[in-house]
Amino acid sequence: MSAKPGRSPLRLRTRLLFAAIAFAFAVVVAEFAVRALMPAGRLLSPTAVELFHERARSEADMIQADPELGHVPVLGGKVYDKFGLLRRWGPRGSVVAKRPGVHRVLFLGDSVTRRATIAAPLRECWRRCGGEVELLNAGVESWNPVQEVEFYFRHQKALAPDHVVLWLHNNDLSESTVSCFHDGEFKLCNPGSLVALDPEWYGRSILYQLWVHSRHTDRLAPEHYTFRAAEVEAAIARLRDEVIGRGARLTVAQLPIFAAEADWLPHERRSRELAIAMLGRLEVEHFDLQPVCEELVTLGLPVRDQPTDPYHTDDVAGAVFAAAAAERLGVTAVVQVHATPRRVGRDEEQKLVIDAGKKFGGRKFLVLGSLVGVTPVTNLPRGEVPLADDSYLRATAAVDEPRFTGQLDPSGRAEVAIPVPVGVASAAIVWHCAVVADRRGIHYEAVGWPVPMLVRE
Repeated sequence: MSAKPGRSPLRLRTRLLFAAIAFAFAVVVAEFAVRALMPAGRLLSPTAVELFHERARSEADMIQADPELGHVPVLGGKVYDKFGLLRRWGPRGSVVAKRPGVHRVLFLGDSVTRRATIAAPLRECWRRCGGEVELLNAGVESWNPVQEVEFYFRHQKALAPDHVVLWLHNNDLSESTVSCFHDGEFKLCNPGSLVALDPEWYGRSILYQLWVHSRHTDRLAPEHYTFRAAEVEAAIARLRDEVIGRGARLTVAQLPIFAAEADWLPHERRSRELAIAMLGRLEVEHFDLQPVCEELVTLGLPVRDQPTDPYHTDDVAGAVFAAAAAERLGVTAVVQVHATPRRVGRDEEQKLVIDAGKKFGGRKFLVLGSLVGVTPVTNLPRGEVPLADDSYLRATAAVDEPRFTGQLDPSGRAEVAIPVPVGVASAAIVWHCAVVADRRGIHYEAVGWPVPMLVRE
């Protein structure tokens, strides 16, 4: 029997070519079909991915990918020290052991903590409480308490802080995606998930986008907004047991969505309710800054760093949150000032009650003010004050004719009425602090923490 002739190589190549064309046509049809049928907003936009890519490049010296936590600080780099603490916030001399008499406070939190719009003025307040305080800031962009606590046990537990303040944000019962370069690839990073992708292909093909999202999920979407609640509770319980177990103090500060509560979305309300219930079950010291936010927005005062960003406050409102936090944390300056009322009309006055203690009885005092804020501090010829420099500060601090001055009684107390400065518009914040002069009346010996005057219509 004769052998069957073999297939022609030309016919085989033709079939392969037609198959390739058919496959390419099917891909093109699928691209158009998916683009037409896919609801808007279901996937990360190519523009968002490009922003992630740019951010990964700009933050390469600050954060890096971590298979377990998603991302972690770059230790010993330009931004964080070897403990994962922000530079200029770390322990003096970068040593673990505390110097005798030093009270060490550690802030744990996300981008609000890292950007220090609340933490920086709170640090200035703590500096004026009379003792020596060492404040450490371990805030990391886009972290939640699960990540914060695990990293604390990895790198910060050895610092043995006397007081740990964990800033719990409204979106902390979920997780945020960040981007990093890892093993030579651009990746979207979440706890337990590092997803590599090519931004150029992502911008060209919706099928490629679907493939990426088969491995990556946006956990800040409403349906996932509280999916880490049980893990967050377990993490805070673990931190509580370690901190309180060695005789230190733990406080959880609950941050709000920076908007009127009436404007909160249902999943944001649900997150706050879950957090309040969780902190009650854990029986940890905690306080809620949402009422302060509500007071500010009711007066028409801006509370956001950017108009479209409900998660971050600006420096001006941040100082008000810091003052409220200081009160709830029991941080009291040597020179205490109580202001009533907090809210005043433009033709009204605010009464300040100054209490510097018997040590300063009979001394001269001054009340200084700023229309700008409390940071950065200003070095005046007579001493440093926690007020931003402006014309109002210079006028109230004038050596020849200070605006608000007097003498403390033998117990170190005094009262002074402060009118709203001329030209101040409604929906504004004016800051005042009391200073006590030395015995010669020349230099500032004791400086209080500023109190806000909230100017309403």
